[in-house]
Amino acid sequence: MNAQEVTVRVCSFNDLFTKEAIYPIAIDTYQRPYVWDKDKVQELIHDLNDYLSDNKGLPYYMGNVLLHQHNEKQKLYIIDGQQRLTTLSILYFVLLGKFPDVDKMAMEYHSPLSAHNIKNTQLLFDEIKEQWRSKAEFLFSNISITCITTLEEDMAFTFFDTQNNRGVKLNPTDLLKAYHLRAIGNAESFNIQVNCASRWEKLQSYNTLFGQKRDFAAELFHQFLWRARIWRGQRVIYREEDTDVLHEFQKSTLPNESPDTIPLYPNPNNTLGKKLSIRVNQGYTIQPANIESSNNSAHLPFTLRQPINDGLGFFLFSEKYADLVRWLLIDKDVKDCEIKAFRNFYDQVWSNISLYLKELFVLSTVMYYDKFGSTKLLEFSLWLDHVLGAIRVEKQYIFKEAPLKFLKESDNNLLDVISQAFRPEEVILFLRTINHTKNTYQNEKIERGKGVQGVYKHNVLSYYGKADFAKKAGWITEEFINVKRN
Repeated sequence: MNAQEVTVRVCSFNDLFTKEAIYPIAIDTYQRPYVWDKDKVQELIHDLNDYLSDNKGLPYYMGNVLLHQHNEKQKLYIIDGQQRLTTLSILYFVLLGKFPDVDKMAMEYHSPLSAHNIKNTQLLFDEIKEQWRSKAEFLFSNISITCITTLEEDMAFTFFDTQNNRGVKLNPTDLLKAYHLRAIGNAESFNIQVNCASRWEKLQSYNTLFGQKRDFAAELFHQFLWRARIWRGQRVIYREEDTDVLHEFQKSTLPNESPDTIPLYPNPNNTLGKKLSIRVNQGYTIQPANIESSNNSAHLPFTLRQPINDGLGFFLFSEKYADLVRWLLIDKDVKDCEIKAFRNFYDQVWSNISLYLKELFVLSTVMYYDKFGSTKLLEFSLWLDHVLGAIRVEKQYIFKEAPLKFLKESDNNLLDVISQAFRPEEVILFLRTINHTKNTYQNEKIERGKGVQGVYKHNVLSYYGKADFAKKAGWITEEFINVKRN
């Protein structure tokens, strides 16, 4: 490593924006929104209050800030430390009514999530501004930062792939975003890069379905995309770690020849196209037939298990399935009566069921819809409920291994059956011929409405208009489905 390529200096917050910054400090397109919440800001307030009360002549250390010195653009891009620098800049503004050096601050935020969190942070600092205002100059002259500046972008991202000292731990999806924005490339493709970053921020802001992840992008890759691609066969089915997600969507992706064009692969959603080109703010074009593709991202001609190309291919693939999940389960504008009928069943029976079973139910439905659209969607979901609901009836407690056990111990992996089927009837037949469910429903002794099992029983019986489970398999008829669909 050339010593001139990296400089390391310890400086105060004030000096960072004056003596140390040879260019304006900016936030590059790959960076996540400002995400510090109330708890994180209050933790900082508590620490700084203790410091101001008894500093013992020592600086208050805030960890490393990593900057990429981009001489061509004449900017110092924050690689690591955006959350802390943003928070401190808000505090500086609240206490002093200005920013450290307006000529050296080029930190811009475009996400609604950033705007929301910046406003909340400002309100929290407003509560202590009278108490701290007289100590502001002292404070910002004594907040100490190790400033690491690198001239090489690749070297900067080597540092970036680690957790910062006091910031929010990076999700694998944050690293994936950075990797694939870099893969788009050079100055000529800047508009594509900005466009893809905007697409990512949009999907990141969606409400989550399961509530375990803080942003929708993390949920999309963990609970949908990784599992849909990796849960194959019946021997190697396991719950993903962060490194698994990074490997599948970074190391296993394919290099792309052009920043604005990606190859297309034959699948049920694409029978003619060879390439797809993006026209920023103008939609997509499919070649060689020059077929105009829908501007609805959910209709992009991809399939869940196809190869993924770096850069643009990654972002369009992500956007397609983010919008597909929302179209199927959330969007209010949907007119398709089959989707409406499915959603009515899901809301009434499956929206509040065991998390682990719900994850598999929704994943299977997304894979089915990706393959067959809304054709027989309600019938599929009723038979899927019949099979997975039997697990709920059998077990008072559902552990995270239960859905994995189901995939492993069935005659075939349900997700493979969906992926490999030519007609929806093949998938429905597979579900109908799983035999153990009949005895489960006939022999159950659950009190309706009592406990988690009883609530599930009540919801199902209410949906079908029945009094008990004795002949449940016979309820799923064409006549019943037509009534619910219409």
